[in-house]
Amino acid sequence: MLDETNIHLAIDVNDDTGFEPEKMVRCSSCEHELTKPSLAIQPHEHTFRNPVGMTFHVALYSDAPGAISVGEPTMLATWFPNYAWSLAICAQCKTHLGWWFHGADKFAGLITNRITT
Repeated sequence: MLDETNIHLAIDVNDDTGFEPEKMVRCSSCEHELTKPSLAIQPHEHTFRNPVGMTFHVALYSDAPGAISVGEPTMLATWFPNYAWSLAICAQCKTHLGWWFHGADKFAGLITNRITT
């Protein structure tokens, strides 16, 4: 017979509350975590062409801690007025992922076919 003082309630630590952790934006080459989708800047995706005619589909993020800035920022052929750019590479595998834009604030433009969610 069970004594009421010895009854314990089971707590389901895997309770389905509908909450799922945010998926990360990752480098397509090595799966290194670059940023969170919640850091996307709206409008989020843009298509640009550089001076030699290469076209890039780019997604903008207010921060991308997994992508490091390489080189001295330059205003040469910038896509955003008053923003200098530098290369953005994966901190783990060093793949070119896009560009960091430096101005009144800093943001990353990541090439969409070089990242995954």
